[in-house]
Amino acid sequence: MGKYRLVWFQHLHKAAGTYVIRRALANGEKPFPINENGNPCDDNGAIPLWEMPGKELTKFIDTCEEMGVTFVATEWGGPDFSTLSKDPRVCLVTCVRNPINRFISNFNFDYYWMWSKSTNYEQYLMDKEIYTSPEYYTRIFSRNHNPSDPVTERHFQTAKENILLFDKVIVAETGMDALDELGWHNESDTKHATFGDRWAMLFLLKKLRFRRLIQYIRAVKHKPSNEAHIEKLNKFDIQFYDFLNAP
Repeated sequence: MGKYRLVWFQHLHKAAGTYVIRRALANGEKPFPINENGNPCDDNGAIPLWEMPGKELTKFIDTCEEMGVTFVATEWGGPDFSTLSKDPRVCLVTCVRNPINRFISNFNFDYYWMWSKSTNYEQYLMDKEIYTSPEYYTRIFSRNHNPSDPVTERHFQTAKENILLFDKVIVAETGMDALDELGWHNESDTKHATFGDRWAMLFLLKKLRFRRLIQYIRAVKHKPSNEAHIEKLNKFDIQFYDFLNAP
């Protein structure tokens, strides 16, 4: 029997995360028995692994080993990356993409699936969800989870320190070759793109959102009226992405 390995994937919204999760499953990785897109769950929903102190997180890894779980995703917050990186059983993986493109994709996904009531970026920025908030990457990797709290230079430096603890950081725009290094040679069964999903079309049809349905069929991508403003609000995320892309 080979050495136990737990791939711990920090899933970032609309940054090819579902592709990575489905690729893991296509290659025989075993998720938590009850899970939502790889996120371990119990009767109350997603287990808040990002709130666990180090010792509790280690006990959770022990449980995963006992159960034969080899893949865990965390999507709603950043766990104690230091504890995870120090555990020889854990392989820390994440995937990022250009933060402005990610934000635009996230808005369009939520707009067409109606996860948000917002119909423009000004409203969307006021949603109190971490994945809709500015400086999303910096928040996750610095573990600054409250969208009402400001993001500072200190958080940016912490995010950079924490990302260096990862075994594999994939930049979506440069390809997924790093997944082969995990032994994941079988392809994923989905790319989870915003457009082209027949279930989204049926959903909009059932909701009688005919105008939105026509936009979806035509793959109308709604962009912010002032992209420079969006870039200003995500200055640390842009620097973070550039840091990961540095030669």
